[in-house]
Amino acid sequence: MHNSQENNSKSIDDLEKLINENSSEHELLLESFKRSMNSFATERSMDTCLQSLNVSIQLASVRSTLMELYKTYCRILENEIVQLRKICQKDNPS
Repeated sequence: MHNSQENNSKSIDDLEKLINENSSEHELLLESFKRSMNSFATERSMDTCLQSLNVSIQLASVRSTLMELYKTYCRILENEIVQLRKICQKDNPS
């Protein structure tokens, strides 16, 4: 069981790192999207439209990745909670 906890801890650390990296990328893309939309609103050209669309697609991709990372993170934490409840029930039978 100790090895499982170490693996989960490493998994959580890895997930947190990926979440932080993708969150940073998301913030950068949001700023880029704001700029590209301002350019499109001003110029109304095909080029600025495509730039905005491109950044929008990148944002959707990063958001999808973040969602999957958070789902995995939640599953690991839920499993940890279940294991802790079992331990508590063993130590304090009602």
